[in-house]
Amino acid sequence: MTGSRGFLGTNAAVYLSGRARLVGQARTTEDSRLYERIIGLDLRDAEGVGALVREVNPDVVLHAAAISGHETSANDPEQAFAVNVVATKSIAEACADIGARMVHISTDAVFDGSTGGYSEVDEPQPFSYYGETKLGGEQAVRDTVEDHLIVRTNFFGWSETGRKSVLEFFVNSLREGRNVRGYPDFVVTSLYVPALLQAIWDLGEIGAVGTVHVASSDALSKYDFGMRIAEQFGLDPGLIARQGPDADAHTASRSRDLSLDTSRVAAILGAPMQTQGQGIAQAYHDEPRIAGTIRDR
Repeated sequence: MTGSRGFLGTNAAVYLSGRARLVGQARTTEDSRLYERIIGLDLRDAEGVGALVREVNPDVVLHAAAISGHETSANDPEQAFAVNVVATKSIAEACADIGARMVHISTDAVFDGSTGGYSEVDEPQPFSYYGETKLGGEQAVRDTVEDHLIVRTNFFGWSETGRKSVLEFFVNSLREGRNVRGYPDFVVTSLYVPALLQAIWDLGEIGAVGTVHVASSDALSKYDFGMRIAEQFGLDPGLIARQGPDADAHTASRSRDLSLDTSRVAAILGAPMQTQGQGIAQAYHDEPRIAGTIRDR
């Protein structure tokens, strides 16, 4: 698994504990009770990444690492391209060589957000360099390894730092009594991480291949998402202002509907995906157990 010390990688390790033997990649070698071992390697070393996959020789590679911020990618496009495209292609080539299945985590940001409700057959049109590089990584996987699953998603949950998720942003801010903005014009179908991981596992069990949108079954704005959190966690909704960002802030990601149509994954798995409200409720009940486990990794 790439990105083993990150948000998704840590959650995946908790989910997969007892289900699979786990070998992780991170920038530095570290001991972890969640992984058999974590191998230190910078993903910008594309040749080294491919060699690592061949050496470990896994049955499945979960490629969870990415340069994931819109602004981060725009500010360092060379790094974003190296990690999101070049390293992804190198991993795909190695998977093809050893006959491993590749699960590639992609994003709703491959679309421009002008309409929302995007299905797998809609033509991608990224609005940011981050989206462009993720789309490039997708294509590298499709072109290189036959046994692949590309998962377009948007997710929330408890992270290893306690500061990486939109869930944690609202929970931390409201618990501290801080006023925050909730953007009513930025809409996503964000899925609670354990539900995402369960869907990926189930898709793997039936050998699903290709591109699948794995997200919540309903779309919410960031404002509505924050209000749901306030209600579920018993926090003050009056701290959430219903307004957009400053004119000069996060300009790449303003006023968009990036919601994904999850009809295909629901048909494959035989059940609708979890709603965001259901995910928030699950996160509330999971906090003492999962948040503590993830942060004591």
